[in-house]
Amino acid sequence: MTMRIRTIATVAAIAAALCSFTNLVATGPVLAAARPQRGPSIDEELERGRQMLSRREYFEAQKIFQRVNQLAGGKSPDAFLGMCQAMQGMKLFKSAVDACQSAVDLAQDNWRLLARAHKMRAQAFEAMGDLPSAETDYRAALTADPKATIPDLHYGLGRVLIAAGRTDEGIEELRKELEDRPIGTTADEARALIANPRRGGSAHAAPEFSIVSTDGQRLSNETLRGKIVLLDFWASWCDPCRRALPAVRKVQQDHAKDPFVIIGISDDHTERAWKSFTSQNRMVWPQYWDRDKALQRLFNVEAIPSYVLIDAEGYELRRVRGSGFDSARDLIAEIDKQITLLSR
Repeated sequence: MTMRIRTIATVAAIAAALCSFTNLVATGPVLAAARPQRGPSIDEELERGRQMLSRREYFEAQKIFQRVNQLAGGKSPDAFLGMCQAMQGMKLFKSAVDACQSAVDLAQDNWRLLARAHKMRAQAFEAMGDLPSAETDYRAALTADPKATIPDLHYGLGRVLIAAGRTDEGIEELRKELEDRPIGTTADEARALIANPRRGGSAHAAPEFSIVSTDGQRLSNETLRGKIVLLDFWASWCDPCRRALPAVRKVQQDHAKDPFVIIGISDDHTERAWKSFTSQNRMVWPQYWDRDKALQRLFNVEAIPSYVLIDAEGYELRRVRGSGFDSARDLIAEIDKQITLLSR
């Protein structure tokens, strides 16, 4: 009897053990699934942000770099550098300057990161038109990286100096860039600026446009190359425009045989009013009705009349806003000057 009880107890113990093992096997995957998964590391997230930058997905990149900085306790110079690039891509230049400054403050003895932060900060200042601050940061980048192992430092400084009117200093910096990187990504542009420094000066290229005038001419940056061009933004309802008409006509007649073109760009409300006025007043130079104001937006024209003078290489030289051509004596003098230069 005792032996029988022991046998039953042993069988029960074995059954219990098997049941326990079965339950453990069954619940194993559940327990494994419940374990916390390791999230991506800071380095992995930084790389993901850089990939977003390379794809120009600036908003997503910005969010990633902000998250990285939070994980790093708000003290990641690499994250701030990434934020600076993303903000520049979104044209938030003031915010980009601030982000780059944070990268500068956190770079410590990492000279490469410090130079990159100063370079990006300089680019943001340059985009904002703050040339003195851009120069300061480019020079700070070169101080951190005196051998200019980071590309385009001399190029950027040279471009800023030329834009500030210090052409000789700028050309010297461009030549340094070419000595270091004769086939670098900015080498061709550096050579072009050395050959024609005005490309990097205060004059800027006119936006690309293409129109067909009333007499069927196709007028564009390309077809007008080699000529001085005056864009006359006017309207028949505009009193200053009407008063300026004799002066516009005289300049057109005085330079009828010169490489000079006036293009009338009308802001009239109706095609009929525009055509009637140009016909009655013998406006025989090329005319265009800017029906949807596309050219006005393209050239950032906010007042009528406005005059935009473009040189023979396609660069905007001078602009007069809101006053009649008859009173714009500096503009007339500049037209004469440019035509004289072309005839030499």
